[in-house]
Amino acid sequence: METNGISIETIGVLRVFVDDGANLTPPGARPRALLAAIALSPRKTAGRRWLEALLWGDRTADQASGSLRQALRSLRKALGPFSGLLHADRQDVSLDADLVRVDLIDSPGAALQKVAAGRGLLEGIDIRSEPFEDWLRQERTALERLAETRGGRAASPTGAPGLLRPDGGAADAPILIAETKNSGDGLDAFIAESISAQLGRTATEHIRTEVIMVDGGKASAVLVPGVRCTIRTVMNGDRMMALVNLVETPSHRHVWSRQVAFDARDELVAVDIAASLAFEATEAVASVQADAGDAARANAMAASALQDVFSFDPERLKKADSLLADAHLLDPLAPRPALRALAKAFLAVERSVDDAGELVVEARELVGEALVSDPNNSLALAFIADVHDLVFEDRQKALSFAEQALRIDPGVGYAHASLGGLELRRGRAKEALQSASRARRQLENTSLQVFALMRFCLAAISAGEFAAAAEAAAKAAVLAPLSRPPLRHLYTLQLQAGDVDGARETLRRLHRFEGDFSLARIRNDPEFPAATIRSAGLHLLRDVEY
Repeated sequence: METNGISIETIGVLRVFVDDGANLTPPGARPRALLAAIALSPRKTAGRRWLEALLWGDRTADQASGSLRQALRSLRKALGPFSGLLHADRQDVSLDADLVRVDLIDSPGAALQKVAAGRGLLEGIDIRSEPFEDWLRQERTALERLAETRGGRAASPTGAPGLLRPDGGAADAPILIAETKNSGDGLDAFIAESISAQLGRTATEHIRTEVIMVDGGKASAVLVPGVRCTIRTVMNGDRMMALVNLVETPSHRHVWSRQVAFDARDELVAVDIAASLAFEATEAVASVQADAGDAARANAMAASALQDVFSFDPERLKKADSLLADAHLLDPLAPRPALRALAKAFLAVERSVDDAGELVVEARELVGEALVSDPNNSLALAFIADVHDLVFEDRQKALSFAEQALRIDPGVGYAHASLGGLELRRGRAKEALQSASRARRQLENTSLQVFALMRFCLAAISAGEFAAAAEAAAKAAVLAPLSRPPLRHLYTLQLQAGDVDGARETLRRLHRFEGDFSLARIRNDPEFPAATIRSAGLHLLRDVEY
């Protein structure tokens, strides 16, 4: 039906209505909390895993996923003829940005006047979820501070509020403000500071972002547009709980958050958790600052390209190459030419063009450019290691680049993944699995997660850990349903396990975009990229028919 959309009031009691006054507010506190969390997220889009952790963090992953599906059904029912404005896929849940108006986003001045007059955000919503309550407290506090200070901010030379730094200088690059909140002593303080330090390294190297470390009392003086990251840690016995939350400044709109729990006694796990949180937070920063200047636009383009590179899809790889070239023109940064070189290497390995030799020449030029631009950028060095391994066939140099990257920063997960691949080439399956396991932990929930899962899958196959390999391939296939490598390996591993029905269904999925794949093809074509399948003897298995 024709519609002008709906409006959502979040200041005061949550209310959903249309222009004629009809009330579409969903019944129940949890569906209302879900709707508010989506509506207040950047671009009115929130990740499914974040929503599950926010509202059902005390349940198992399967239970939380089921609860989210049920809550979405309740929302659609309440929205009635406007239910089409709520979208959901495997990764995200979103509201139509053009047809859903949210007071705090679309009319912030009027909304802040209500806050200044004493009204609160999402009044009356009370659910038993500590992550949601913590998020709501943070959002309310930020809004109250903003309402108090909105008339007294410094102004830029053009008269626009909030465009100067405390020292009077203009912001020429995106700003990330990082602060930690913990007991101030003991292991929880150390972990919080480790996450903060890793975030600073990752954001500086991955995207050209100025990182400002502050204590709780100084952040309000930073008036430039940017993102503020709050890191909270709490010890509970031997378990550490870490919560990282990002909000935009000065709007205080929620950007992203992640809560994790882990064994604080395991030093390597603590390093890997810090790396994972830092990488995911950096990607979130890049995705929300596309309008803040050339550097920020370049960051957003590079973040999008990163996902295309690790799709391994030829068309998306070519799109990534073009995006990275445009980003480099806006704001040169070492990981971008290195990532472009890796995209060309993947195209060459997948034999997606007639002349792979030209791709190799272009990759070599881009590697040289990256090394001149920033020779100590650990992420760029990790990408370069894989390029040397995949297309230059210089294993020794690849190993030196991977090791150099990890000496600079042990929290660069891609370097662990590169090292795992190189260990496989050297026939060291145990060491390869150790490196791949660390890469998997460090790159969880990032755009590189599928790649890390597949490096783990290959290492696990080589180590004879077929069940673990199949689990990783299956997860990768869910996260990247159009990527060929996860489905190829999942099919092979299902055959190895005797799961004929599962193998038949996987092959059917794969044939939708790679119609000639079979193990017979691997046997008959020695150039087909399936080295691990061959080395484990899995290419000798008999194909299924359907």
